[in-house]
Amino acid sequence: MTRNDGHPQPATTTLGGRVLGAELRRAREAAGLSITELAARSGQSPDTVRRLEEGTTDATAPEPTLWCRWGTFATSMITILCRVSERIDIFAPMGINPALTPLGTDRCTAYVLESTTIDRTDITFRTIPHNAGYFPGLQHHPPTRFTLTDGPAVVHYAYPHAAHFTEEPQHLLAVYTLFEQLDQLANTTRRR
Repeated sequence: MTRNDGHPQPATTTLGGRVLGAELRRAREAAGLSITELAARSGQSPDTVRRLEEGTTDATAPEPTLWCRWGTFATSMITILCRVSERIDIFAPMGINPALTPLGTDRCTAYVLESTTIDRTDITFRTIPHNAGYFPGLQHHPPTRFTLTDGPAVVHYAYPHAAHFTEEPQHLLAVYTLFEQLDQLANTTRRR
């Protein structure tokens, strides 16, 4: 695609495209195919396959946020993020969203309040005691941070009727700070 001045339109990345591209790359690699081989089998050019895997588009501006109603698309996004993330951090003061499935104790940590009962064995738990006196994130919707191999992390907020996925810098900074504080609280209470 070209701009009005005849120069090529710079490709931008969309959040949805990046997540779906990571899943395409995972599936291609699991099948033992190169980009060239997948392109030949699908009737696409290698450049098209590469762009799909990178999540790039000819849109004029990147789309770092994605809102969607709960349903197949939202749960598919979560499933893909669970599969392709190298690290997952969950602030789950009242419990873990059931859409977060299998996670792995080596790469997933959930921070829960002291009295929260959770029957999961696929997650490492860190307990925040009530006497810590500080419950960061409770005034907002508790986030899940998916750390991806390529590009920024994706933050997920679960609302009653919608899912919010974002890689906007202000959300990434806030969530980074939140999990750092939660980690300090969990470490402090272990030493007592």
